[in-house]
Amino acid sequence: MSDSNQSVSRASADADFLEWNFSIMAGSSPWSVEQGMTQLLAHQGAEGFGPSLATAVQLDANVIHELGTRQTPTAVAALRAFEAMSTIDTQRELASMNADRLVRQGLPEPVWGSTISRVRVDGCWWAHDQFDETAIVLCAFSYDGVDEHGILAMIDRTIGDGLFRELTLGMRVDPLLEVLRSAEEGDEGFVSEPLDPAYARRLIEDAIATSDEILEDRQYQPKPMPAVYRKMRALTLTRARALSDVVAPPDSFPNSVELELLKQSFLGSATAATLPPNEEAGQALDLLFTHFIEQAACHPLHLGPRRITAVLGLPSLAPDQIDNPAVGRVLPDVATAWAAWTAAERGLPRDATERLEQATKQACAELRTANADGHETP
Repeated sequence: MSDSNQSVSRASADADFLEWNFSIMAGSSPWSVEQGMTQLLAHQGAEGFGPSLATAVQLDANVIHELGTRQTPTAVAALRAFEAMSTIDTQRELASMNADRLVRQGLPEPVWGSTISRVRVDGCWWAHDQFDETAIVLCAFSYDGVDEHGILAMIDRTIGDGLFRELTLGMRVDPLLEVLRSAEEGDEGFVSEPLDPAYARRLIEDAIATSDEILEDRQYQPKPMPAVYRKMRALTLTRARALSDVVAPPDSFPNSVELELLKQSFLGSATAATLPPNEEAGQALDLLFTHFIEQAACHPLHLGPRRITAVLGLPSLAPDQIDNPAVGRVLPDVATAWAAWTAAERGLPRDATERLEQATKQACAELRTANADGHETP
């Protein structure tokens, strides 16, 4: 059988399976349909295995086309579910066009067709640490007070634009709010407060983009994201779109002029007065900035214990990777002074400043050890 024939046969079988599922869900509530559809869009078996996301997108496109050729109410229902929940804009549009055409030809709409995914946003909150390294986001929804539910996401903001570490769907919102309260009462310095829905949408969509990238990268084993990620992915994106018609703009990032002003402000500060007054200190600062921006993708001011540890632990900052040994020797002192200066500039509380300085001290101690080992005489 040729590849094209196999594709047609697979699409037909997948469409049959979807129609069977929607015959079962014919009288279900829109919320029940969404819970079923997000699992169907995961393309994941009971063992947790499934095709790549790119392959899944192509499979869905083929099925949407196949469903559009079928003169059945269940085909219309499946298309309306794709229209509401597909993770691809063009597929939602194609599903809508196919469903509209079938309805014009006399086929009935599903009972939930006009309400699926049209939820009310009942609240949006988050808890975040003082370094903006971790965000715990909670968004609550309902169908006008019925079928309340919430999505709770723990996002690691030190990786890319954010990576899901935990993702939970709760059928009651109060226990999820308790998670935020517990985080605030802990010793990690979390602050809990209401969250702008447009900003919540950006946090969630950015985290999905990063999580998708890592999910598809074979170098990451095991995958550092929740086991339920694929099965909740379509629902999470659907709810992100419901939060706001617009997405909050990305955090501002300094341009080259602003970066240079930051460097000069630091080098002229009392904190930097203890550094050797030579060009190697300036070169070490340039090297740090390059790694903050290009490797860690973070604002040089927005450092936390995990970010500074990750950057100073990069192989490219090892003494044998730095061309000028004098720059390598002064780098730990520059990093220590920079971390202390950023804490003061940001107005971090004393406990947060101490945690940042301690993490920097430990990372710099390893750099100094590596520097000493690299210059031992055999």
